[in-house]
Amino acid sequence: MLEQVRAYIRRHRMLTEGDRVVVAVSGGPDSAALLHVLHRLAGEFQVELHVFHMDHALRGDASAADAHYVAELARELGLPCTVVTLKPGFIKGLSGSLQANARSVRYQELNRLAGSIGASRIALGHNRDDQAETVLMRLLRGAGMRGLAGIPPVREQGRVTYIRPLLATPRLEIDHYCRETELSPRLDPSNLKPDYLRNRLRLQLLPHLAQEFNPAIAENLAETAAILREEEALLERLTVESLARCRIPGETEALLTDVLLGEPLALARRVVRLAAREATGSDLEIGLDAVSQVLELAAAARGTRALHLPGGLAVVAEYGICRFVSRVESDQQAPSGEWVITVPGETLVPQLGLRVQATRGTSPAEPMAATFDADLLPGPLALRHRRPGDRISPVGMTGSKKVQDILVDAKVALRVRDRVPLLVAGEAVLWVIGHRLDRRFLATESSRNVVNINVSET
Repeated sequence: MLEQVRAYIRRHRMLTEGDRVVVAVSGGPDSAALLHVLHRLAGEFQVELHVFHMDHALRGDASAADAHYVAELARELGLPCTVVTLKPGFIKGLSGSLQANARSVRYQELNRLAGSIGASRIALGHNRDDQAETVLMRLLRGAGMRGLAGIPPVREQGRVTYIRPLLATPRLEIDHYCRETELSPRLDPSNLKPDYLRNRLRLQLLPHLAQEFNPAIAENLAETAAILREEEALLERLTVESLARCRIPGETEALLTDVLLGEPLALARRVVRLAAREATGSDLEIGLDAVSQVLELAAAARGTRALHLPGGLAVVAEYGICRFVSRVESDQQAPSGEWVITVPGETLVPQLGLRVQATRGTSPAEPMAATFDADLLPGPLALRHRRPGDRISPVGMTGSKKVQDILVDAKVALRVRDRVPLLVAGEAVLWVIGHRLDRRFLATESSRNVVNINVSET
């Protein structure tokens, strides 16, 4: 077994010279063997080991005995050891799954210890049978390639790297190693109870499959995971490249829908998942149904549509662009308020990032300037955002039109429509700034009282 673990460590580059490694030891056969093997290889790889054990205080005296065993094993090997003992009932007092909570607290303390002693690696004792159980469990629950790739031998997380040197080693070989080296690991009786799915797989389903269908079922499942993990790594690289092709330069949250839909379906699905993870800055995994809805949204021919996804994420599709935003941002309304324009004079509106210069009499034509007949204005000039029911009688058109429709026709993105400034006089909309003027209030050659409005960014 020693040779096998040595080769596995080298193949996956788990250790480098000078590493300080925290070894998580529960006291069971897997972790005890892991510690013993790493101790024998530490000089060869020139690494330092530090033992960690957590007493979850879930089994009374038995939990305390486990902690004592680990501390004694570390002492016999001449290794530093940290034992964290939780208060009785602490784990049971947390909401959710007992096993999930125990695991979460344990990993928190592992990371805290690694940070405090400057360790770059955390070694865990998962073996080949654990891998087979994981793959089978995920297959039964439903999973894609990423899930069926199982437990990774090496996983980087923040400043530390988790390594699993025994992941290719069968449980029977580990038991044989413990007997051969006269280790007397602790046994957790809860592992023999069929209360949890993993235990039922280990105790019932895998032995049945091995006896009735294939004696090498565990080995085959683990090999399948290894193959899928390598192919997953390749596909992930292709996904990153595809996402880069889909993106609009300078807008990391926006994808070009025609490019996205032009990718093979399997790759497009992965692009959507990756875009969702990057938009949330988390490990959010959205399911197949949600991914399919995003692609259907992107394929819609016209208009603007939004879709809410898990994790507080929303997707807005409009005019050939599919944009991933936070749900808060997609639902956010424009700031309320109305800002009166000084005539004549200069008005700064920092809330809109605009400067408005108002003068009497006509001025040279400029892209963001308009001249109005002051005698026709139904109220003082002001800037504000659109409101429900706002209408305008656009220049070059007959009748009136909703401001909402003006912006839709101009292909203004949904997320910015409510932020387009309007120049108003009383309740009348004079100018959808940057888009349309109302013909009814514009100055003509016969106008005697003229006001010129020039808008610029601050």
